[in-house]
Amino acid sequence: MRTRTPAVHLVADGAPPVPLLLHRSENPWGASPKAVEAARSELLRVHRYPDPRHTALIDALCARHRVTADRVAVGNGVDEVIMMLAIASRDLGRAVVNEATYQGYVKSLTAVGLEVVQVPLEHHRVGPEALIEEMRRGPALVFVCNPHNPAGTVLDADAVRSLCETARATGSHLVLDEAYAEFADDSFTSGLPWAREGSGVSVLRTLSKAYGLAALRVGALIGCPDAVSRIETVQDAMPYHVNRLAQAAACAALGDQEFLEQTRVRIATARRALCTSLDRLGITYLPSQTNFVTVHLPGSASRITRQLLADHVHVRDASDMGMPDWMRISVGTPSDVLVLVRRLEAALASQS
Repeated sequence: MRTRTPAVHLVADGAPPVPLLLHRSENPWGASPKAVEAARSELLRVHRYPDPRHTALIDALCARHRVTADRVAVGNGVDEVIMMLAIASRDLGRAVVNEATYQGYVKSLTAVGLEVVQVPLEHHRVGPEALIEEMRRGPALVFVCNPHNPAGTVLDADAVRSLCETARATGSHLVLDEAYAEFADDSFTSGLPWAREGSGVSVLRTLSKAYGLAALRVGALIGCPDAVSRIETVQDAMPYHVNRLAQAAACAALGDQEFLEQTRVRIATARRALCTSLDRLGITYLPSQTNFVTVHLPGSASRITRQLLADHVHVRDASDMGMPDWMRISVGTPSDVLVLVRRLEAALASQS
């Protein structure tokens, strides 16, 4: 009988095990030390309200992405940016999203009363033709997750160009959610070139993932000035929503691209190690351009997820994201990957 090794060690006699958190696509290496120090310094000024116009943060985003300030809106995470955009667009008509994608789009859009059309994925990839067909019907908003969450796949350059050109031709506002863009390789095509000029195209970026600021919640929309203006109108009803620590840390993180590059290399290396182990175990997975890998466990994904949780290893059952029989695993440190693979192998053996 196979002996099951504990997934984690006790931190002290009698202390509970430390869980291995591989379910939220967080950065296991944390934030830039410069960002942490910037946040720490702001603790001395917590009696002062943050800048309600986010001036330094917007300037930093403009410098990083080479855009003008009228093309940048920030929020308390990308989720809030999506919600503000939904509120600002609630009287403009229908919205289009993909099925089996990030749930925040539909939740925000339906919360404000917008009709939502959901377009199926094609073999776990965004199908541009189906989206373009819907865009020709004149929806107000179109959300496309690229790189895709939870599949981890990306659109090719021709698809991105076609979607952006269709948005401008039809008057739809295309929002490309690029939350995982920093993890992608050189084959990834961003919507930023279209977002920097003209109208109809915006991208979403976050500092929660590659920049490691998940707890501080900083997200941005970059693109269509009309959308930025409408978001700012909503923001006026809730000033000070991006806190002082978050603004300072985000500025410092954006300024430390060396740390970001180190994170990219580390994630890519650990992702390759995870995929090599999955190959050894004979587990099918989707090609990923993100900091997670989504694996196929027909008939057992939910059960394996629960079993790993009992071993204090947290992974994401993708059923609630429209992908039953799939499990999303965040890429951790090399030691995290070793523990995860060992526990996963044991869980699979117990099912046979």
